[in-house]
Amino acid sequence: MTDTHNKIEQNQQNFALATTAYQNAYVSNISGFQIVTELYKGMMGNIEQAKLAYQAGQLDKMCHLNEKTNRILIALQSHLDFDKGGDAAVFLNQFYNSIFASLAKILRKQQPEEEFDHIIAAIKPVYERWNEFSTDQSSQRK
Repeated sequence: MTDTHNKIEQNQQNFALATTAYQNAYVSNISGFQIVTELYKGMMGNIEQAKLAYQAGQLDKMCHLNEKTNRILIALQSHLDFDKGGDAAVFLNQFYNSIFASLAKILRKQQPEEEFDHIIAAIKPVYERWNEFSTDQSSQRK
């Protein structure tokens, strides 16, 4: 039993080490712009899924998806550097606050489905700009 237990434990440790190494290699090969771009994609996907959950009457699922989006917003907002970012950081702070507020008030709207669409429409041009930054930076690194 002890040999089997030790082998299982060793395999788990090896797996954990391999996973960590892979994650570190992956993260070190992507830029901050790429990370932000992926977070924006996640927000838009969550909001689209929340809209579908609302339409299906699955309000608990909708709330969970909105909560996931709020966690992304908090993460993005917590990394704003107002000293270096200037007006862009101020804009993004206000933008993130407006998305958070819109999601918080979504069920108060006469047409929540339309509000979900408006939120996605507001995020999309900012996502596209981040994507341009990401693409430009990737081109410069080659």
